[in-house]
Amino acid sequence: MRRLWARVWLRHTALVVLVIALVAVFVVVNRDSDGGHLAANRAQLRKACDGTLPYADLKRLVRDGRAGELSQHGTMLEPGQASRSLLDCTLSWGDGYGVTVHAEALVSDVPEGMETEDLLGTAQTDGTYVAPGTTGQYGRRGAWLVTECVDGLRGRVRPTTDLYVSALVTNGDYEDADSAAEREERTRAYRAAALTGFRTAVHVANAITEAQSCGSTPLKAPTEVLDTYESHDDSGDWRSERIEEPGRDLRKCGWINSRSLPGVMPGAWTTLGDLQESREVNACQGTWDSEAEKNDGSRPADWQVTGVEAASWAGILGRTAYDSYEREGHVPGWGVSQNQGKPAGDGKGDDGKAGGTDDAQGEDRISSYVEDPQLALWARSVCGGRDTYHRVSVIPTILIEDGASATLGAKDRAKLSRTARTALDRYLSAPDGWPKSAGCRDTKVLGEVEEWR
Repeated sequence: MRRLWARVWLRHTALVVLVIALVAVFVVVNRDSDGGHLAANRAQLRKACDGTLPYADLKRLVRDGRAGELSQHGTMLEPGQASRSLLDCTLSWGDGYGVTVHAEALVSDVPEGMETEDLLGTAQTDGTYVAPGTTGQYGRRGAWLVTECVDGLRGRVRPTTDLYVSALVTNGDYEDADSAAEREERTRAYRAAALTGFRTAVHVANAITEAQSCGSTPLKAPTEVLDTYESHDDSGDWRSERIEEPGRDLRKCGWINSRSLPGVMPGAWTTLGDLQESREVNACQGTWDSEAEKNDGSRPADWQVTGVEAASWAGILGRTAYDSYEREGHVPGWGVSQNQGKPAGDGKGDDGKAGGTDDAQGEDRISSYVEDPQLALWARSVCGGRDTYHRVSVIPTILIEDGASATLGAKDRAKLSRTARTALDRYLSAPDGWPKSAGCRDTKVLGEVEEWR
């Protein structure tokens, strides 16, 4: 009887051991395919991208379901490597969660839009995000910024002091939003991703400048982002959508008004300014407000100035902006005769005030196919110790039927020239304006550009 019981016990024990072993194998296999990777993925996050990523900001994105996938290269990882990048790194955890960073020592232009409408965030239909205090925006490659390495950057054949960093953070796959609540939730997710992107870019930039002993002050990590063009649809009906532009009526753009700019359309004006709060770049835009109660019943005459723009770019940003306008033929001296592209003045050169006789220039015929005809005036200064370009433009009202053309006479052309020069003078001298705060000096007027040719 004891032998029989022993055999039964042994068989039972063997069966239990077999079941336990099978369960253990199942758990291990299941763990490898469906979970159990959180600790390893977080450890990978700490070391990835040469240890430059902000762990505290990104750890919430790490998934448990599968092992993280890392792809990285650049001269920081492999000194002597033939690469334009200091760092190119992508780390993903599936289901739309991941981070991609790019860092480059710039020897040419900044690879981002730098014209006035780009700075204001009006170049994109839905606007963009900015982080006040950070020179950069949120673009097609996520958050990007530009900063300076005073003592120079290593990793490129040509010496440079300008560092460009971009960071794209994705926090899940987004489905189409139907209700107002769903759209609001998606907007919050986009905003959170933009803020994390800026904080990541700043962290990477600071890690690089510290590693390269740049002698530069570390950038401050932003705590908020601003949407340059906010839309709100509280009722779910697209007809109730409200548009807000947080950059409206900033003090630095207050000089754009009909009292300080003789020659523009009288009445109430609205202004819009960029929100970067940067020492390297600035933009302001003013528009005569046709819907203002003060302007009720008023109608601008042909060639009456109803729009004014002003922008400044320092250092490599100035070179980038100038090159961008040059590609469009919109810089002084590009494709014009010796007498064109200059203020209609009294012959005193760069320091002379615009003016002169009405017949200083001949008539121009402007086609209806010209988009936003305007007169721009360029200047160059030293601001904050860096070469800086300024561009001011005046935008007249003109109605031209499709396929037709309008004539700009000498008298109206001279008025545009005087108004542009007045706008430049007001911009550079405004007490609350960017040029004053940047200590701009040694200004040289470069010439006019007729942006209707």
